[in-house]
Amino acid sequence: MAHKTFGIDFGTGTIKVYKRSEGIVLNERNVVATVGKSSEKRPVAIGDSAYEMFEKAPPSIHVSFPMHHGVIADLQDMIALWDFMVEKVSGRRRLKGADFYISVPADIGQVEKNAFSKIITEGQCSPRRVCLIDKPIADALGMKLDIEKARGIMIVNMGADTTELSVLSLGGIVVSKLLPYGGNYFDTQIMNYIRKEHNFVIGRKSAEQIKKRLVSAVPVDESTTAMGRNVVKGLPGEVLIQSGEIFPLVRDVFYEISGAIRSMLERTPPEIASQIQEDGIYLTGAGSWLKGLDQLIADQTRHKVNTSRQAQKTVITGLGYLAENPKMALRYSVPLTQTGK
Repeated sequence: MAHKTFGIDFGTGTIKVYKRSEGIVLNERNVVATVGKSSEKRPVAIGDSAYEMFEKAPPSIHVSFPMHHGVIADLQDMIALWDFMVEKVSGRRRLKGADFYISVPADIGQVEKNAFSKIITEGQCSPRRVCLIDKPIADALGMKLDIEKARGIMIVNMGADTTELSVLSLGGIVVSKLLPYGGNYFDTQIMNYIRKEHNFVIGRKSAEQIKKRLVSAVPVDESTTAMGRNVVKGLPGEVLIQSGEIFPLVRDVFYEISGAIRSMLERTPPEIASQIQEDGIYLTGAGSWLKGLDQLIADQTRHKVNTSRQAQKTVITGLGYLAENPKMALRYSVPLTQTGK
């Protein structure tokens, strides 16, 4: 009987799990709500239910995001989150003898990469094998790109906290760079601006809705209202926000990302760079849907930009492909732990 095999994308905003022969079986917020301090801390809600508590919980309940900028910020919270998720994906508390493929950013240190494996090995699972897969590899496979050819592929993945730039060829990563900008950065900028310029306090969820409506890499003419609290009056109310106010807050980041892409292309070997020029740049990740981002990158780099309708799922789709093809997976993964036979 075939071993149980799972692909896991521990994203900053969401956790996605692929189960062999079943497809994507989990897509939940990567959030933990706890009570107590230090050694007495215990979770009271995890995933989507914990996110519902965010900005609504009393001081006794701490709601946190245990991933920051592509790496694990709180390992114990991540272990608690995964143990909870195991019940959802397996129907029981313990999951024994399974293989796990976990995506990790390519441009982080080995210690940070190894921490991802500890989520599985130090939790209530008893894995047969835990392997790490560089996220750009999974991204490319999820977009059905042939990564084994001697042909350059450039991927730009804009996530919640980071934007990862990568160039692949012959099944390996030629060059990669992790930028500290993602969708959460825009949320923070919007919250700070509205408080400073409108004397109005809004929550992160409201800022996220404004981002989805108004944030654009090119100028647009739109507006939206947001609910919050008037600082001067101390009363709840709403404020009207114009896209023209938001664009200056985010413009420089978009140009910095496109500048980093140009710089990477300049450092890419000429033969590979010429193939990227021919095939274009692949834009993916949750932030790739922001208005005009593909257009700006195309204008700044003079390369065509390819987008995906399933941009938020390309990584987990690629991990799923490896889960269904374990012989191929072994070529792209590093086994970190192995128990049993």
